[in-house]
Amino acid sequence: MTDRKRAVIEYLRINELTISASESLTGGLFQSTIVQYPGASKIFEGGFILYSKWAKVKLIGVPADLISRYGVISSEVAESMATGCMNVMQSDIGVGFTGAAGPKQINGKSVGTAWLAINIRGKSKTYLINDASLGRNDFRQYCVDVAFKELAKLLKVEA
Repeated sequence: MTDRKRAVIEYLRINELTISASESLTGGLFQSTIVQYPGASKIFEGGFILYSKWAKVKLIGVPADLISRYGVISSEVAESMATGCMNVMQSDIGVGFTGAAGPKQINGKSVGTAWLAINIRGKSKTYLINDASLGRNDFRQYCVDVAFKELAKLLKVEA
């Protein structure tokens, strides 16, 4: 685990903040990274791996009309995923990932396109992630790395 990831997780532990995640393209990689850390149960409430539209709507309350209007790979859906998992898990922070890791585009979104959303106690921020040069699994890992980088910035964590 990188120093940044360790620093974010330690910050959450020291400040008694909890985190949950809702992942599509990353398939649980973000959550798996968190639980590599001893004592993760103090900060990690749990989360969701939601590949289908149905799962996003039924399990964490992403509005179906939001998906219809903006597409499953959009800032709006990523933000709803972050907020939805945060609400269901009653955590302080919710993180949502949606995108196209490959091998083919999804709903007109190119491979190597993703949206990340971070909601900290009701205040959301979204990030567009693009890197078509990476393979499927490298892009997924890159998205997780971006999430920890942006969490560190938002929480003002020194790594």
